Amino acid sequence: MTESPAQASCLITAPEKRIYSTSILRAARHFRAARESTPVLSLIAAFQEEPETVVVAVLDMEDRVTGIVRRDHLFDLVGKPFGRDLLKRAPISEVAEHASVIDAQAELFGIAESVLHGVDDPGTLYFPLVDGSGHFLGILGSQDLANFLSRMTSEDIRLAGQLQDRLMAGKELTGGTGWFMEAWSRSAKGVGGDFYFSRLLPDGRAFLALCDVSGKGVAASLIVAMVWGMLQMYDFSSGLEELLVRINESVIASFHLEKYLTGIFMIYEASTRRLLVADMGHSHAFLFRGGKAYPLRGKQSNLPVGIEHEIKPLISVWNLKAGDLLVAYSDGITEQENPEGEEFGERRFASLVARASRAKERLQAFLPRAFDAWRDGTPQQDDMTFLAMAVEESEMPGRPSGGMYAEEKSFGPDCRDRDCGASLGPGAGQCRAG
Repeated sequence: MTESPAQASCLITAPEKRIYSTSILRAARHFRAARESTPVLSLIAAFQEEPETVVVAVLDMEDRVTGIVRRDHLFDLVGKPFGRDLLKRAPISEVAEHASVIDAQAELFGIAESVLHGVDDPGTLYFPLVDGSGHFLGILGSQDLANFLSRMTSEDIRLAGQLQDRLMAGKELTGGTGWFMEAWSRSAKGVGGDFYFSRLLPDGRAFLALCDVSGKGVAASLIVAMVWGMLQMYDFSSGLEELLVRINESVIASFHLEKYLTGIFMIYEASTRRLLVADMGHSHAFLFRGGKAYPLRGKQSNLPVGIEHEIKPLISVWNLKAGDLLVAYSDGITEQENPEGEEFGERRFASLVARASRAKERLQAFLPRAFDAWRDGTPQQDDMTFLAMAVEESEMPGRPSGGMYAEEKSFGPDCRDRDCGASLGPGAGQCRAG
């Protein structure tokens, strides 16, 4: 132990020891102690000279902890009538409080769970930390531990957010022959469960996806990273259905039905303007044509990914034409409230998309600006993402310019006539075709 020069007979500093990255000693902020024979008045004088010292460990002659003395508790005792007179000859062992000692090299998160779990007292609890021989190394305060974990969590969120930004930054396609795309995403917590993905396939087709993972924060970001990696490495010659089966198996194996994701998964073939769509419990997508917004969904829907152990996704095939605009989005956009408690809603969202399309404005700039103006300072309540794909306004040689068609790819009933007047309005989202 190292004695304080100013109070050589009173305060002692714990020896410096190697601090492992996982040990509870990392969270300790108090390292002062005094011998149990120290007079109470001497400790009071030491506290007065060191205002930053709020607690000391009480040690025997072998540097083993026998208790603690809190600054506020000691001052309360001497402040009572005749308190100073009664304690002026007493050693600090007579005013020391019992405190449970903890192994200084114990695993941080395990100790944190036991120390902080069920603690309702707003006051700080203190736990002396000792080495394998019981010698004093520091004091852990419950509030210091909570602050340490908060800083650690904030750093984890920052790093996870950086990871997500790096995953998506510059990775999306800008389009191809006869079509173009744009996308935008903003998390509610610096890191979240929304993400979009695009990739040009070896055969010239394009894969596009927008996903919304249940929950927010670091746990959701783990699924984002896992699924993003699978999409990046998947051999699409195995088909869209096989991809979804594999993602479903991985999510269930990793998160045991505690997490799931909804999403729109699409493959676009520019040469034929055919679009394969698998809507996995998401249902937040429209195809804009001729001033109308058509729900982009099949007659039957799929469950979200990670809900059931075995899935057989329904895949719709859509025939697009010049001037079509497809927009998929997460519900964080439409469910956001303004200061009056009104939701943004599908109608407003579709109206803004149509307005931007008519004005030839980029949705990446127009929609976030319009959205933020509408919410008028109300905190963002959920992650927000959209992905848009537009077919250029030029007809393809030899291709009819007829209506929009869709069919369930051999997995269910046909829903052929999509040019059926299902404009955004009462009952929007339901196909009226027979």
